[in-house]
Amino acid sequence: MLVDGTRLDCEVLFTHPNAPRLILRAADQSWVQSFPTSLIHAVAKNGKPTVLNPRREATAEEKAMLAANGLTATEAGKGQIGKYATEKWEKKPLIVWANPGESGNAMEGASWLDETGKPLAESPWVETKGAEKGGKVSIGGEFDGDVLLPGADGPYEAIQPGDRDHLNAQVLRHLTVEENASYRIRYTVLGNLWVKKGALLGEGTQTGGLGSGDTDKHTVARFANADMERENAWAFVHEISHWIYIDTGRSGSLEIVGLCGGAGDRLTLSRGTLVVSEGSYIGNGNRGCFYTQEGTTAILLDDARTGCPDPMVSGVNATYGIAGTLMFGTPEHPLTRDLDFGGAYSRLESLDPAAKPSQRTGGASFVLGKTGKMEVHSADPAKARVLFQPRSKDLPVSQYVVDRKTGLWEFTKKDEPAAKEFWDSEITPDGIIAVFLGETDFNGVHFDGFYEGGIVVKKGDRSDWKNVTFGENNMAEPDKLFREP
Repeated sequence: MLVDGTRLDCEVLFTHPNAPRLILRAADQSWVQSFPTSLIHAVAKNGKPTVLNPRREATAEEKAMLAANGLTATEAGKGQIGKYATEKWEKKPLIVWANPGESGNAMEGASWLDETGKPLAESPWVETKGAEKGGKVSIGGEFDGDVLLPGADGPYEAIQPGDRDHLNAQVLRHLTVEENASYRIRYTVLGNLWVKKGALLGEGTQTGGLGSGDTDKHTVARFANADMERENAWAFVHEISHWIYIDTGRSGSLEIVGLCGGAGDRLTLSRGTLVVSEGSYIGNGNRGCFYTQEGTTAILLDDARTGCPDPMVSGVNATYGIAGTLMFGTPEHPLTRDLDFGGAYSRLESLDPAAKPSQRTGGASFVLGKTGKMEVHSADPAKARVLFQPRSKDLPVSQYVVDRKTGLWEFTKKDEPAAKEFWDSEITPDGIIAVFLGETDFNGVHFDGFYEGGIVVKKGDRSDWKNVTFGENNMAEPDKLFREP
């Protein structure tokens, strides 16, 4: 029981020997976390209560932290599909950072405690060998259990030493990173991920992996570390690795809860189902796109976002390359208000009417490949629509050099909105383009900001569209916006 009377059903493991924190594990094995002992009123172990602190009202800081993080990693909210909340997990070992507040080499046993609070005698990471590719056998590492970096008063890093391009991925199940901690280990998280307020994940790592893979589990990646006081907070959140690959297996899923910067470069849904919850975001950098492979399903609920927030991206890269199914809402969780599906400004000269989705998708702001499908599930298709429109010019624009041959643009102040003069330049694109070669089940869609001939659609597809509207920023009458592949 917390000092304010809040109860939490969990397994009490130990009081950290080097930090005033109690280490806790979910009774159903779905998460691990720690709490400051000052926040604990009492624990009941084997039916016997032990009082640690008197009952009192939580401080403003404690209330803010609890509100931001949530009480558990697997508590499903109203605007979430929440399959992860019903998943079953077996008991596995746990390692806990031995000295919260002090950085160290995460590959050494001395940096960790086991689930009883005792120091490890040797490294917890077991070397693994993967499939042979190109004459080389991939080498990685694995800890068959859960990992916790407890909160601390000052910043610290769990470091995997070496050049990020050549470090091995370390596979684990659940990972929790708490305030002031930074997990700088090349990771593949097969279970639930919980990044709490004030925490960092994946700084300087080459790749990050999310999703349960062949075990086909339903998992959650919960992020509470965004600066929610900032306007357009979703566009400024921390990236969690250079590349991010999501693999949830054939029948598993991963649900994003909160705001996640995702990949600094490319974000790939390689297998399974990705859910971006209500008001949540997972992003990528401006040299790639949000790419979904054939056979995958990506679901965006109310106010969900994905893709690079930049209104201008590198060269001719698209914001989205969809080879699988992209669902806006679901029959059980339909959209209840307009969803901003913004894309990057592009030059009409860059249009490729036969564009194909890939990790470096180009040829349009939006590309739906021949194997792709877009579905709109709306509670009211006249009022709750998908808005295909440019990203806001008030969002940050990255640095690129204007070159008439290559079509790259420059804005010198990274992570700030571009000045009016930038957008007024004759070289700067003033519209967006889309290529829809797959199946478009459009019922409740709004197009705005497109060039004349800037939307590629197969002959006859538009006849099945319902509740489609057009905005005042289009550069032609509705019928003139379209062309065939």
